[in-house]
Amino acid sequence: MLNHKTFVVLCLLAMTVACKKETETAPFPYNSIQSFSIETTAAETINGAISGDSIIVYWPSYIPMPATVTPAITISENAEVTPAPGTAVDFKTGTSFTVKAQNGSAKTYFLKVAVNQPPIIVRNINLSTTKGGTIEVSTDNGILYLARDAALTKFYIIDSSGREKDLSLSFSTNPYKGNIMEIKVPDTDDVKQGAYRIKITSGTQSFISEEYRFAILYPSDKRPEADPLNTPLTVKRGNTITFTGTGFLEMKEARVYGYTPEWAEREIGTLELVSFTATTATYRVPASFPAGVYQLDGYEADGMFINLRTTDFMGFWSWSKPQKVYVPVSGSAKITITE
Repeated sequence: MLNHKTFVVLCLLAMTVACKKETETAPFPYNSIQSFSIETTAAETINGAISGDSIIVYWPSYIPMPATVTPAITISENAEVTPAPGTAVDFKTGTSFTVKAQNGSAKTYFLKVAVNQPPIIVRNINLSTTKGGTIEVSTDNGILYLARDAALTKFYIIDSSGREKDLSLSFSTNPYKGNIMEIKVPDTDDVKQGAYRIKITSGTQSFISEEYRFAILYPSDKRPEADPLNTPLTVKRGNTITFTGTGFLEMKEARVYGYTPEWAEREIGTLELVSFTATTATYRVPASFPAGVYQLDGYEADGMFINLRTTDFMGFWSWSKPQKVYVPVSGSAKITITE
């Protein structure tokens, strides 16, 4: 028979065991991702948005998109995530992360990558080079809001017939110039000198210019030259004058002008282009051209200067302020225009 003291001890032991059983906890059932972030090369932190089983990352267009990332992940207490924190993973839509709870239940999340990109802006910049040349454009203040990735950004030139040509791109960062996009013009027969509209696709955005904002120029050493005219010349209105020279190309009308006593230019007339070859250019003197005797390259009242217009796509070029390019005819000839 138990005495009173023994009975009390046994009761206390029983109560202790009962209490221990009541405070035991079941394994945690939680298997969620609570936060997801990526540190970029630009020292910016990009936070992912958790929605259902998706981790949505809006990537800034001005930061080159990496092939892999090492995200910082916060998960439920006592859970584990695969791949483990600190592991580099493919940075692309569809990359998965599985969170396993303490009780063995699991949930899989899938990465969704979206480029956070406003509309492309092309500022009033000149885009011109020769065949085989490269144009450097600032993506900080020239062409804005591009995905700085040649796999995501494409640059096209569009000719007057609507034909598109894809030009190769590369991106770089210069400590003096900042972020640069380099546009390469191929030296091929299918690319002609002249003006083009531009088309840019980048990430989710696109831009097509209404204006002809891109030019492929002739090299400066292709500039035509006219031979000096030193022999006296008499031409009847309605008849033609033939000038000789080298490298004539895309010839147009000729401008004839003189100077006033105040040294201001005065227009005398225009010669109409009839035909040209690489070494000759023939012009008609219109019926309206003022008759008289003129001194070529003279600054007096009878002075005359002749400029033969050639292609506009040589030397400096501006899409917003196109300039005509002329080939001067020098010399000392007396030129007589008759009725």
